[in-house]
Amino acid sequence: MIALMIKSRSFNKILIANRSEIAIRIMRTCRAMGIESVAVYSDADEHAPHTRIADQAVHIGPPPATESYLNIDRIIEAAAKTRADAIHPGYGFLSENAALADACKAAGIVFIGPSSDVIRKMGSKSVARRLAVEAGVPVVPGYDGEAQDIGVLRDHAIAIGFPVLIKASAGGGGKGMRIVNLPGAFEEAAFEEAAESARREAQKAFGDGTLLLEKYIAGARHVEFQILGDDYGNLVHLFERDCSIQRRHQKIIEESPSPAIGPELRLRMGEAAVALARAIGYSNAGTVEFILGPAGDFYFIEVNTRLQVEHPVTEMVTGLDIVKLQIEIAEGKPLDLLQDHIQSSGHAIEARLYAESPANNFLPSTGVISQWTIPPGVEPLRIDAGVETGSEIGIFYDPMLAKLIAWAPDRETAIRKLAYGLRNLWVPGVDTNREFLINALEHEAFRSGKYNTGFVPAHLVDLVAPPVGQQANAAAATAVALYLVKTWQSGLEVLRDIPPGYRNNPFQDPVFKCIVRGSELNLTYHRIADDVYDVSSGDWKARARILSCAAGAIRLEFDGIQSTFRVSSTGHHFFVQSGLLCEEVTRLPRFPERTGSSDDSSADSPMPGQVIKVLVVEGQEVAAGEPLVILEAMKMEQTVRAAVDGVVHAILVKAGDLVSPGEVLIQIGAKAAAG
Repeated sequence: MIALMIKSRSFNKILIANRSEIAIRIMRTCRAMGIESVAVYSDADEHAPHTRIADQAVHIGPPPATESYLNIDRIIEAAAKTRADAIHPGYGFLSENAALADACKAAGIVFIGPSSDVIRKMGSKSVARRLAVEAGVPVVPGYDGEAQDIGVLRDHAIAIGFPVLIKASAGGGGKGMRIVNLPGAFEEAAFEEAAESARREAQKAFGDGTLLLEKYIAGARHVEFQILGDDYGNLVHLFERDCSIQRRHQKIIEESPSPAIGPELRLRMGEAAVALARAIGYSNAGTVEFILGPAGDFYFIEVNTRLQVEHPVTEMVTGLDIVKLQIEIAEGKPLDLLQDHIQSSGHAIEARLYAESPANNFLPSTGVISQWTIPPGVEPLRIDAGVETGSEIGIFYDPMLAKLIAWAPDRETAIRKLAYGLRNLWVPGVDTNREFLINALEHEAFRSGKYNTGFVPAHLVDLVAPPVGQQANAAAATAVALYLVKTWQSGLEVLRDIPPGYRNNPFQDPVFKCIVRGSELNLTYHRIADDVYDVSSGDWKARARILSCAAGAIRLEFDGIQSTFRVSSTGHHFFVQSGLLCEEVTRLPRFPERTGSSDDSSADSPMPGQVIKVLVVEGQEVAAGEPLVILEAMKMEQTVRAAVDGVVHAILVKAGDLVSPGEVLIQIGAKAAAG
């Protein structure tokens, strides 16, 4: 009966309106289905992997996303030019933009996703909350009204009771989200600053600054259910993903099944997800997201009308290709899945590798990846990456480099595999959260499964701490020092530019001065025999033997234990990694330059980025902690504040300027003496 109603089509070519790893991941499925793929790229991505991997690639504009990846006209023009049958939006950018779905329909191109009507309804978290209530799905207490005046929001926040979560109504991914926790007296200025910051971020990310408020539920978990629906009323869920490990309200580790959910609760939450999807007439892939309270009570928070970053977790436990199912649904084929027949097997866990510095408040990092080497022999370990050796990481796009996903029959083995894979991933040239992820996976609170969305702030000191301390620092410095010695002796090409002050005879200069993890370290090494050295730094002593040395790697034996250290250099900066450590070693000159002193202070850029707004004027008196400049990089907003009381002597930047880490933005001088 259903077969008579089916009006299916076949796609020959699909344009992916996205970039980096998700574009490559979609291309992989297209290739497996015999479908040609079309990439789009900005000036910044002309040589990016996704641009080369596609069957065709179309230039769509300059680096800023608003002029390229968010430009609907350019996307449609590219699809028409290449005669693409359909557009897959991936995630982020235009993936939840109803205007793109409408533009596709007007151009006779299929949009691989739900209808524009559903996107509009679910794109507004406020509307989604109301529909959830109508469908009998519990929602978090909050405010989702149309009145957006700051006074109205403030009054509702007081009525809801702090802590309150401010959220962008039009998007997700942690953008436009702030927690306001004001103990004691209500601090109006603090609430207004948080709300306006969230509004600006939401406007930039989604083109809509509408906000909603929700009661912040402490100790909760973030659990989402993957849903799939077709055009014939068939709807199923593919079980849950626990996404509670977050920083800046953005997920960094996800797993399935959730350690917090048993069969009965899984059944109830799954039924609620499907009931809501049916009430809104959902088709294609999406996610229904819930807050799971400590007592097992759950609340609907939003529907993501797109493919999720963490979809590989579900694919690993179900054996299904969600992108393939998306394409088939868009082709008009019925969903050939029954809820009772969908099984979840084993355990999968994903970690997101970001170009960022966890020890510096997770600020984004830029640079060039001098090497990209993935760990061999870990099965099954899936790596969805958008970078390669030589990839330049700039300020314009999200800092995620790759996702690593491990599967095993049980949770403990999956965690161990993922940590091993991360430990053997080699990404020198840019700061990453690799060690942070390893520390999180191996933390007792995570391994117990009894974590919540407060895991990262609660354990931040442990998560950013070096794994071994002084021993790791000294071992890293030894590896670099002996690598320099051996490569100089061997005449390897890697040292054509020998660092200033490096002596021709290394044995007459037995002290290697460097900085590791912010600490200055003087490493003494003394030759005992050919390729054998006694090395020491402070209380740490060891005997090191060079077993082999080649361009980019040295194998050392420390007190009878052999390890291979990879080494990569940029000027005086060396990246060194082994199975036990990953450090950046900065070689210091033998005779440091003298520095003077001054009563002046300055506000420096904490990250690479673009100046969004200057908040002060020359001659203005400022107090320590007062906001001076707002920066933005990789979709993240950062406020630079005064470190001391004083007077603004000079403003060295303006809105729109691109700045580098450490660049002086504002000069602040001492106040004139009274009288």
